[in-house]
Amino acid sequence: MNQPKEPKLQFIRFDRGISQYNHDYYAALGLPIISNPLYIRNVYLRIARILHPDVYGFSAEEKEIATQYLAKLVNPAYNGLMKEQDRNAYQGIFKLLAKRLIQRSRNIQIHSESACELIATPSDDVYERLVTEIAKVQYQSLHQILDLTAQISELNLVYILCKEGYRHGAANMPPVLAPMVTPKITKSHTQNFLPPPSKPSYIFNLQYSAEQQSSNLQAKFDETVIQTRDETVIQARDDVDEINDRIKICEIYILQGNWKAAIQDLRSILRIDENNSTCLALLGVIYTNINQPQMAKASFKRSLYINPQESLALKHLLEFNEPNFEQGVVTNTKNSKSDRKPISSTTKKPPLTQKRGWLSHLLSWISSRR
Repeated sequence: MNQPKEPKLQFIRFDRGISQYNHDYYAALGLPIISNPLYIRNVYLRIARILHPDVYGFSAEEKEIATQYLAKLVNPAYNGLMKEQDRNAYQGIFKLLAKRLIQRSRNIQIHSESACELIATPSDDVYERLVTEIAKVQYQSLHQILDLTAQISELNLVYILCKEGYRHGAANMPPVLAPMVTPKITKSHTQNFLPPPSKPSYIFNLQYSAEQQSSNLQAKFDETVIQTRDETVIQARDDVDEINDRIKICEIYILQGNWKAAIQDLRSILRIDENNSTCLALLGVIYTNINQPQMAKASFKRSLYINPQESLALKHLLEFNEPNFEQGVVTNTKNSKSDRKPISSTTKKPPLTQKRGWLSHLLSWISSRR
């Protein structure tokens, strides 16, 4: 039976920072705008683990809230940044937005102390440090997610304006920004604003005195090691765990009835691991619910061909009432064909536990995997 079509998930909007003009995908993931694709993916997987409804300590209500944030804030942001072409076009929009705001000379209110500090001390190091400090706690509490995301979006707005030449309080500079808070540490707006590095750094030198030179050298060495490891070894590191994390996200899509997103992600996983029996079983569940029984059968059979013990595929394929498959499962090589009794329509009916709907099967299967 066809289920009512789910409304398209919408990105959560804010009234501060870049988000008041356009989606701020970087703020949603707690990322500096100059982040590279590899770091974007790693941060996304970390947030997805935190917001997964099975995480410990969540009540039923908190699980629902976490799922909404994952589906309506985090996933749209990741999808908007995962392709290089889309990401480059997205950053081009930022440049146009910054130029337009400078031309209009609008007094845009900046409420967060961190963004006001960046206005007073514009530099890449300060910007990355402030974003990272907020991102560390952005998803630790469900009740603070929106406020902390808005603070990062304000930082991103200040950053793109400064990259286009804006200096707050400088001569002949229009009053684009209106800081509402006086930061604790202020410096002259004449400080040099460095161009973005070719590769973003995520280790920040908070002090620049002579006594810190040795620790700074060590930090740069550690950063080089981390970047080298990420670029050359990460494909071989915990690939199975990463695929399992993506499969869990697909399970959330299925529970929400978001068939299109689930199919897209599962096919993407199969392009990486074509023999993933779990992915094939979940595809069969989706095809069953969108009334494509032949595709569902093919997916279930292929899943069982790869892994005959795939419980989700076994449960659902039995519902298709296929005697050849069932005989193949229970065949005993010691018994001859003449010893087998024909399976009548009365004895063929599955037990009551096999008549449960797809959702019950999926929930019980997910529980058995933990």
